[in-house]
Amino acid sequence: MEEEVNQRKRLYFPAEDVMTLSQKRVWAVKCAGSEASPEGETGRGGRPVLTNMEEGPQGSGGGREGSFSSLYLSMEDNHSSRAASTSTTASTSTYATDDPTDIPYKHANTSIASEAASSSPQSLNEGSSSPSFMSSSWEMNYHEAAIFLEEGENNDKFNSHPRDRSALPAYLVTHNHWFYSLDLFAALLLLSLAIIEQPAVFHGVPVGVHASIELFGLFLVGISIVMHLRWLGPRTYLTHRRSAVKLMTWIVMLVDAVVVISRNKTHFRATRALRPIFMVDNRYLGGVRRFLRQILQSVPPIMEIMVILFFILLIFATLGFYLFSPNQKDPYFSTFGQGFVSLYVLLTTANYPDVMMPAYAQSKWSAAFFIAFLSVSLYFIMNLMLAVVFVVFSDIEKEKFRKLLVHKRRACQYAFRLLVTSSRPTLISFKHFRGLLSFFRPGTGDKDALLIFKALNRSETGMLSLNEFYSIYDMCGYKWRTKEPPLPWFNSLPGPIRGCCYLIRRLVTWKWFDYFIYCVIILNAVVLITHTIMLSAANISISHDLHITWDQITVVSIYAVEALLKIIGLGPWKYFHSGWNVWDFIITVLAIVGIVAEEFSDSFFYIVILRPLRLLRLFRVRKRYHAVFQTLVILLPRISSAIIIIIITYYFFAVVGMEVFSQYDMKNCCVNTTVEQFYKDDNTTLYPDYYYLNNFDNIFMAGVTLFELTVVNNWFIIMEGYVAVTSDWSRLYFMTFYLVMMVVMSVVVAFILEAFTFRMEYNHTVMEDADRDDNTIRVRVTLKKNDLQVIHSTIFDPRALQQLTSIFENKESVAFEGVGQRTKIVLQRRMYRDEIPVWISQADRDYEDSPDLPGSSQSPIMNGNEPIPTSTPASHNSRRDTPPSYVGSLNPNGSLEGSSSILNT
Repeated sequence: MEEEVNQRKRLYFPAEDVMTLSQKRVWAVKCAGSEASPEGETGRGGRPVLTNMEEGPQGSGGGREGSFSSLYLSMEDNHSSRAASTSTTASTSTYATDDPTDIPYKHANTSIASEAASSSPQSLNEGSSSPSFMSSSWEMNYHEAAIFLEEGENNDKFNSHPRDRSALPAYLVTHNHWFYSLDLFAALLLLSLAIIEQPAVFHGVPVGVHASIELFGLFLVGISIVMHLRWLGPRTYLTHRRSAVKLMTWIVMLVDAVVVISRNKTHFRATRALRPIFMVDNRYLGGVRRFLRQILQSVPPIMEIMVILFFILLIFATLGFYLFSPNQKDPYFSTFGQGFVSLYVLLTTANYPDVMMPAYAQSKWSAAFFIAFLSVSLYFIMNLMLAVVFVVFSDIEKEKFRKLLVHKRRACQYAFRLLVTSSRPTLISFKHFRGLLSFFRPGTGDKDALLIFKALNRSETGMLSLNEFYSIYDMCGYKWRTKEPPLPWFNSLPGPIRGCCYLIRRLVTWKWFDYFIYCVIILNAVVLITHTIMLSAANISISHDLHITWDQITVVSIYAVEALLKIIGLGPWKYFHSGWNVWDFIITVLAIVGIVAEEFSDSFFYIVILRPLRLLRLFRVRKRYHAVFQTLVILLPRISSAIIIIIITYYFFAVVGMEVFSQYDMKNCCVNTTVEQFYKDDNTTLYPDYYYLNNFDNIFMAGVTLFELTVVNNWFIIMEGYVAVTSDWSRLYFMTFYLVMMVVMSVVVAFILEAFTFRMEYNHTVMEDADRDDNTIRVRVTLKKNDLQVIHSTIFDPRALQQLTSIFENKESVAFEGVGQRTKIVLQRRMYRDEIPVWISQADRDYEDSPDLPGSSQSPIMNGNEPIPTSTPASHNSRRDTPPSYVGSLNPNGSLEGSSSILNT
């Protein structure tokens, strides 16, 4: 042990005589700690744990899910319980013994009891000289600062921030991934009940069974509601509209389920359509909630256009009634109501030209009426609606980005106050930054924490100012690796094999090799299309073995050789890191499996015919398509949210449709109506139309029917069929569904248009990114050997120190690169870089006028009269003068770049 201590001392402190007393004390504690720690008190990675939470920022060992039992004690209990061990632990505390002035500038809300929240903040400073008190205070500050940052990241309002220690347990429970998963499970369980409830997909399930399952799901949802009430309090919870709606829905559905299970008999239960509310409220579906909010925000301008549209419908329906009702052979305008419905359907072009033909047969001039109607309503008003939605959606996107930017900035300000000391209230040391990351990003290692800190510390002072701290959200999203190019995987192989692998590497990276593969893909497509046309022209029945020919086997063999050569030349990791290579590999493997398996079963020929999908690779040749595919990648989360919204809309209308229409049999219905022939199921028609299958007999068939209504081709036939078996009021259901889906689809189209137009404007504004074939951003940081002193004085894990030391073997510095995803937020930050300072300045002025601070007005960290530090004077030791930045200085990639050296802690 003594030899190991001496070796580590020589590494970090070559001249022991220049060590300060504090450094010697800390070094002695760290070297002796691995032996002094009693058995059973080891933390993560085998490092010794200082009892009573005096270990430092890593003491919790598990982020939010860690043990916080001692945090729930009162300050007096904490102080008294540690008094006995103060004499033995004071020498090992990293909070008080290193620096007597290391006292928190502000205390966390969760460090005080609820009954003391309104007391004087000075009461919290009693006993602050105790090392154990400082240890606990910093631990609580780290935790609450992480909560602030997460509230900024998730766009949660600060009025839901824990106000005292009593609210912390419920907050921790409700912000646990296990709790999120349980809540999502309960929501999906309630949604899936539609499969076994009448009208059911699987018949025969007793009412008591599915009613009991429903009560169990509602019980799980009720746990979520109770925990949120415990955390937020009844007043805050009920003033939150989404939470209030969820509570009211839960009460109504609970009463409904109790009635069903008590009667052991189902009844008209349209309330089942409200079940998606529980799923939308889940934490994992934040994107769905944001998309739904944007739809609701787009409704007011859409309604204005709707008023104009219905006004035009009324005018033309009135004219149509007077012009065409005298014609006894025209069933479309026999009454004013029928004329309005006919024109409403005509708006979707589903009944054109059928609706015009009776009038057109009587007078050719009647065509002018329908042409005028379609020109005004379809080609002008509907496109005007899309244009209005697009403009509104674009403004909403920009405003959402501005608010999120300001919200994150405010969260950083709140967190910053909890991480600075009373002696240096405008700077954060690495020790406290590391403590923050132990809660905010529990999985962050010590090396990554140091790299993040250096990337943020553009002033190279070794301390973070608030302006530098604002970029913590960006830096925590990077994955770090050494900048030096790694040696090829075959570097350790014998000479001849290594030489062959090197030649293969040069071959597969040669541009003409890719051009050859492109030619093979094009030739394969030409041969396949020619072969298909010849089979179609010869009117030969398709046989599964016709698709396996010698030319196809040759092409698949070339694809397989290409994949094998690239895996050998580039290495498996680099090969499969490319999405295009993964796509080619999957198609090639499926083709090979299909060819081999078809020898045993003809059904595998469907896999073989997937080979033309490889043609998508040709889009890689054209640089103009790069922006298209990059935009699609960025759009994928939003598209998934839009799909979930559409499914939820379908679920709502499907349940309502089943409750209203499931009891009607549509076979051979609608006698003596205009749609009778479509529902016939007898021998009177040569080609039956099978429209009786478009029904609401179960949740899946109702979904198919609603999709047909969305497509709008002949959707009025389905509507008129149910009108014939029920009443004219049934049209309200179908017409309302069309209006809702028109709004939803308009917003979906608008956000796709907005994404592509934004990307085109971005490429035009930021010319240096226009031709990039990369959807990542990179940050470069240089780590020097003396920077390990920071790690050395902050962690206790010898293995972590040894791992970091091995990086600097025969080197004084190592360059690292952080790689992150180029999200739309990154693009927006570059796009609006000229407007961001104005937004931030206005937000700071608004904050000074009316600070919206979480917690009570008496809260020790929330004194609205105290100014928030917004800038730090440049240090004389700084090697470069970095101007103040609101969101961080951005390089051409839209990210921060720094190569700083940490000077102190």
